[in-house]
Amino acid sequence: MRFLKRFNSLFNLGLRGSSLVFRFLLSFYIIKYLGLEASGIYGLALGAVGIAPALLGWGLNYFVARDIVGLGLIEAVPRVKTRLLVTTLSLTAATLLGLVLALVTGYRIGHIEIFITILIWLEVYGMDIHIPLIAMEKSVEANVLVFIRLAAWVPFVMVAGIMFPQMRTLETVFVGWIASYVVALGYLLYVIRDLPLRETLSLPLEKAWVTERLKGSWYIYVADLGLVGLVYMDRYIVSFLLGLKLTGLYTFYWSLANSLQTLMATAVVQLALPMLFKAHNSGKIDQWRRSMRQQLIKTASFSTAIAVALFITCEAFMGYLNMPELAQHRDVFVLMLVAAIVRCCSDLFNVGLTSMRKDNHYATINLAGLFLTGAMAYVMISEFGFLGTGIATLATALIVATVRAGFLIVFIRRQTQGGPPAQGNS
Repeated sequence: MRFLKRFNSLFNLGLRGSSLVFRFLLSFYIIKYLGLEASGIYGLALGAVGIAPALLGWGLNYFVARDIVGLGLIEAVPRVKTRLLVTTLSLTAATLLGLVLALVTGYRIGHIEIFITILIWLEVYGMDIHIPLIAMEKSVEANVLVFIRLAAWVPFVMVAGIMFPQMRTLETVFVGWIASYVVALGYLLYVIRDLPLRETLSLPLEKAWVTERLKGSWYIYVADLGLVGLVYMDRYIVSFLLGLKLTGLYTFYWSLANSLQTLMATAVVQLALPMLFKAHNSGKIDQWRRSMRQQLIKTASFSTAIAVALFITCEAFMGYLNMPELAQHRDVFVLMLVAAIVRCCSDLFNVGLTSMRKDNHYATINLAGLFLTGAMAYVMISEFGFLGTGIATLATALIVATVRAGFLIVFIRRQTQGGPPAQGNS
């Protein structure tokens, strides 16, 4: 069993490492062949797709992850199906609202906007499938799906663009990305091939469950918006203050740094959630502390090693491809890599708060982080220009991580000294 767990962890890390490589190459491809402005548009689109699962998720995935831990696939289906229905209604309403606003303002909807809308739909559904799979400890299947939709399509788009110059467009990039979700759906159907679909799909919706969770999910919803705001808000402030070209350069650096955080989140941090939940629910605080310590060491060491390798590789690529405009801002890249390492550890602290059912603290810190991100970015960019993006990113990451870690230490000391266990939304 220990061998299988270690194999799964290494396999997940390998998948995410491959994703890291492909997204790394895609960033260079867009900058080299499509230009900085195209990179800026791609970055803003990536932000919209990344924000959508939180914006339209209503905080439900937090409870889905918590409520189906320990359930089998068949037992979890009604709850997941109910969650997907809420998602469909939310996406439909948001799309109709967007169309109405476009008509009222006279905004012309082009191919790019249509592709982004399709990607938003697909990514929200993809996240709604990913969370239950992780909660049911099907991490390999979940990460294969992530690899397919995040990275497997990249080499096909790059080869097409290099061989056929007329395909060096953002439209081609988005079409390739959309096609990956079709492949992901095929793999998902293979994963659930033994599930009696007709019988399970006919099971009733869990209306009482979703109604109860929606009533109490507002703080998680706000927290989720805070989380994505920590990741994606900066680029919109850069676009407003510095223009589209520097937004493209920022997006390039961000894509590389964020791929590190995404790799660690799916291959290490998210896998700690069921483990920490079980340890805390059993009342074995020493076991929880031991698990948290092990996961923190793993997260910090792996993320640091990957960040160093990423920087060295990036330096080699910039020299080989003769891209001096990227090298002149390497100080920003270094700051963003260090911030990514800090955020990886901070994400683990967030999982720790979740496992202790400290929902209000989870939400409050994330919301405060959202406002801190915006304020810090605006002030630092106004004061230091493009360098301010890196300073703001690192400063925000350090402050948020320190606050999360501080709360965890207080809660653990309280329980170790014989205080009541953490329950509910305290």
